[in-house]
Amino acid sequence: MAKKVFISYSHKDESLRTSLEDHLAIMKRKQIISVWHDRKIIPGDDWKGVIDVNLEEADIVLFLISASFLASDYCFDIEVKKAMENMAIGKCQIVSIILKPCDWHDCDFSKYQAVPQDGKAITTWENEDSAWLDVVKGLKKLITEFVPKQELNISPKNIDVIRVSKLTEEWLQDTEITLSHRKVNSITLDDVFVVPDIEYEDDNSEDKISIKSAESILKTAGRYLISGEEQQGKTTLLKYIYKELLKTGRIPIYIDADKIKKSTIDVMLESEISIQYTGIDTTTFLADARRVLLIDNIDELSLNNKFRDVLLCSINKHFEDVITTCHSTFSYVHNEISALDDYTVVKLLSLGHKKREEIALRWLSLGQEESISDIELYSQCNEVKARLNTIIKRNIVPPKPIFVLMLLQLFEANTQLNLELTSYGHCYQQLIYKAFDNANISKGEFDKYLNVLSEFAWCIFTKDRSPNDNEVELFFKEYNKTYLPVSQHEVMSKLLSHSILQPKDFCIGFKYPYIYYFFAAKKIAESYRDSEEIRGKTKIILEQLHREDFANILIFITHHTKDSWVLNEIKSVLASLFVDQKVASLEKDQLAFMENFMKRIPEIVLEQREVQEERDAHNENLDRIDRETESDEGEPVDIFSNINRTFKGMEVAGQIIRNRHASLTTDGLFDLASTGVSAGLRFLDYFITISDAATNEIVKLIANHLSEKPNLTDDQIERDAEMAYMQLTYGVINGVIKKIASAVGSKEALDIYRLLEEKSGTPAASLIKQAIELQFNKSISIKSVRECANKLRNNSVCTRILKEMVIQHIYMFPVEYKEKQQLSALLGISVRRQRLMDAKKSGKGSM
Repeated sequence: MAKKVFISYSHKDESLRTSLEDHLAIMKRKQIISVWHDRKIIPGDDWKGVIDVNLEEADIVLFLISASFLASDYCFDIEVKKAMENMAIGKCQIVSIILKPCDWHDCDFSKYQAVPQDGKAITTWENEDSAWLDVVKGLKKLITEFVPKQELNISPKNIDVIRVSKLTEEWLQDTEITLSHRKVNSITLDDVFVVPDIEYEDDNSEDKISIKSAESILKTAGRYLISGEEQQGKTTLLKYIYKELLKTGRIPIYIDADKIKKSTIDVMLESEISIQYTGIDTTTFLADARRVLLIDNIDELSLNNKFRDVLLCSINKHFEDVITTCHSTFSYVHNEISALDDYTVVKLLSLGHKKREEIALRWLSLGQEESISDIELYSQCNEVKARLNTIIKRNIVPPKPIFVLMLLQLFEANTQLNLELTSYGHCYQQLIYKAFDNANISKGEFDKYLNVLSEFAWCIFTKDRSPNDNEVELFFKEYNKTYLPVSQHEVMSKLLSHSILQPKDFCIGFKYPYIYYFFAAKKIAESYRDSEEIRGKTKIILEQLHREDFANILIFITHHTKDSWVLNEIKSVLASLFVDQKVASLEKDQLAFMENFMKRIPEIVLEQREVQEERDAHNENLDRIDRETESDEGEPVDIFSNINRTFKGMEVAGQIIRNRHASLTTDGLFDLASTGVSAGLRFLDYFITISDAATNEIVKLIANHLSEKPNLTDDQIERDAEMAYMQLTYGVINGVIKKIASAVGSKEALDIYRLLEEKSGTPAASLIKQAIELQFNKSISIKSVRECANKLRNNSVCTRILKEMVIQHIYMFPVEYKEKQQLSALLGISVRRQRLMDAKKSGKGSM
C-alpha cells in the first residue's frame, strides 16, 4: 500500500512545495506514496483537526526548511514536535528538505536525514531540477525501506532467520507473459501492475453494489473467496497480496489448488514452504500467528467432494486468514460447500477507465520516470487511452489486464502493419494470432483456421444465433464440400480449448465478441462484390444500425476493406436520418428561448484543482456509467432507433476518417466529415425544435412534481421547474456537440474540420471544431480559443459551452499558470483563490 507523506512547510515557500510535488508525481502515480499538505483542506473544514489526523497517520514527514519555516510557530512548535514524537516510537520517518540557506543545524530535527546531498539548499544549486532529482533519489530509498513499527508483528527471534527464497522473489516479479518495451530491457510485475477493484456481495440489498480497491482485503483480516474469469488477473492479485503481506511482517504461503493431491494440510504445505522460504518448516509455520494462506483456483481441486471438505475444514481450523481465488462460475455454487460459509465473497473486476489510465501512465513512464514532463505524459496517455477505448469498447475486447498489456505492447512496437488492414484491424488480428499460437496452430495452418472461422462467423450471423452440436456437424459437412476438407475434431478441439470458441447453453459460439465481429466482417468485406446474398445481409445491417452487434460488424468491415462501397453506404444512411430537419446552426435566434435561463445561472469559476485527481474523478464517472449501461437490454424503437443510428453512423464515419485519412482524398474526407456532422446537427435541430415547442407542457409536468414539496411557494415552483427543464435542454445541446466531436473527430484530419467551420460559418461548426482540437490535439491554442470566442460573441449559450470546454481541458491537462491567466481574461472567467482558506488558517497564514 502507498506510504502516506505529510509535507510541513511555510506558505511563503509554496512555489518550492509545488516543485517538490511535481518531482514526486511518478511515485504518486505508481501508488508508492500519497501526499498530503494543508492546501488539500476543503474550505469550511476544521483545518486544525484535519492537519492533526493526517500528521498522525503519516508514514513519512517532510520538513521544507527555510527561515520562514523556522519562524513559523505552528510548523515549529506543533507539527515538528508531533512528528518527532511519532518518529521516536517508530511510527514515522522524518526527512528535512533544505530549501533555502538558514540556521537549521542547531534544531532538534537536524539529527535526522536531510536532503539534498550534504544539506546544500535547493535554491543554491546551479540547476534546481538537479537538486530536486537528488532529493527524490534520497526519498525513494528511504520510502522503500521504511516500515512503521505499528505495522510489524514480527518476533525478534525469527526476523533474521525467515527469508523468502530467490525463486519466490523471481516469481513475485514475473509478469507471466512476454512483454517488451523500447525504453527498458526487462519489465517486472511491479512496473505494470495496478491494484484492481473488487465488488463485494451486499446481503442487505440486491441492487446496491459495493466496489472497493482490492487493497481493502489487506485492511480487514479474514477469509476471502475472489472470483473472476480466466486471464482476469487472479494469480497476479495474489502475488500483489503476497508482497504486501511480507511488507507488514506476515508470512504468506501460496498454493495452486491444481497441485493439491492429498487432503492432509501438512502434505499440502510441506513442499511449498521449502520452495518459498528458508529458515522455517511446516510445524513452525503452522504455529506462527503471522501465517496467511493464499490458494489459487480452488475450483480446480482434484479431490472428491468428501476429501475436499476435509481439506477445507482443516484449512479453516489452522488459518484465520485465507484468501482464495476461483473461476466466476464457481462463485455460483460455493454456497453448497459449508466450509466456505464464512468466506467473504468478492468479484474481481476488469480494468475500467480509471485503471486503464493508471496502467497506461505506468507503461508510458517506463525508462523515463524522472524526465518525461506532465504535459507530454498526459498527452501521450490520452492518445493511448483513445486507441485502447476504440479497440476494447464495451462488449468487444474484454478489458482484462492481459489484453490491455498486449495492446500497449502492440502500440509500442509499431510493427509493420498488414496493408490490407487498418492499424486497429491489425491489432485485432494480432490478438487472434496470439490465440492461435497458444492453441499450437502452426503458421502454415493460419489461413485454414482463418477461413474456417470466417465461414463459422457467417453461419452465426445468418442464423442470428450460435449453432448447436448438430448444426456444427452440418456446418463442417457443408464446409468440406466447398473447401479442402478439414478435421472437425482437430479444429474444434484447438479452438474450444484456447478461448477462441466456447460452449454455452448447448451451443457453440465465439468466446469474445471481437473475434466474431472480426470474422463476420472479414467474410462480408471479401465477398460483398461477388455475392448477392451478402449484399442483401449488409443492407439489413445498415437498416438496423441501432443494433450494437450490427454497428460493430460495420466498424470491423472498415478495418478489412478500402472499397468505396462502405463509404457510400455510410453516407447514404447518415443522409437519410432526420431528413426533414435543418442542420442546427445554434445561432442566437435559434436559442432565444434560453436567454432568461442563461442570465440566471451562476457564472463559471476556474478553481484550483489537481489534474490527476480530476482525471480520476472523470474516469470513475465513466466507470459508473459503464456499470449502469451493462444491464441495458432490448431494442430501441421509433425515434430512439433513429437517434441511435445517427450516433452509430457518426462513429463509423469517424472510424473511416481515422483509419483512412492518408488514403482518402481531401474532398472525400470533407464529404464524409460533413455528412456525419450534419446528421448529428439535424438531430440537434429536432431536439431544439421540440424543446422550444413543448416548453410550457414540460415545465407544467415538472411543476406538478415539485408541488409535492410543501415548503415551496407557487412562484418558486414555477421558477424551479423552468430552471430544471432549461438545465436539461442546455445539457443535451452541450452533450450532442461533444458527442459529434468525439465521434467524427480525428487528430490527423484537423484541417478538414477547420475547412468545415469556414464553409459553414455557424456557431455550431465553430464549437465542434474547437471541441475536436481540444480533444484530439491534447493542447490548447489561445489563438484558436480567441477566434472561436469572437465568433460566438453575444451568443450566451454557445459562449457558455466554449467556457466549459476550456475549463474541462484545464482541469484534465497540465496548463501553465500564464496560459490560465490569459484564458480566464479572454473568456471572462473568474479564478477562485484560496484566500478564505488562508484566513481560516491564521496560525500558518503569515508563514
